[in-house]
Amino acid sequence: MMRLLPFALLPLLAACATQPRQDACTGEFTVTNQMPRPIEQLYAGGDRDLLDPNVLAPGQTVRLVAPTPRMASLRFVFDDGQAAALNSVDLCVRPRVVVAQSGIVASPAGR
Repeated sequence: MMRLLPFALLPLLAACATQPRQDACTGEFTVTNQMPRPIEQLYAGGDRDLLDPNVLAPGQTVRLVAPTPRMASLRFVFDDGQAAALNSVDLCVRPRVVVAQSGIVASPAGR
């Protein structure tokens, strides 16, 4: 009986190994540009432009991946050189970002 116990546990171990962790975060988030100007550059805590080589035109939404999503500092640069920022946002919890004239808001998915 004891020799069979390890084999009986194998399906349980396999199920645990294939289940994603509840707190797993891919860093994927969306940005919607509700400004009248295009967003030319977007930085998420690093010096790599996440939009390069594209721009985010007014009314468009893009899906991106942040390299450090837990406490990201997002910096948006518009076509006129003006910049706006949203600091210390957890993109794993609030992966939906809207850039509007009233400000930048990050909200949970589905809202």
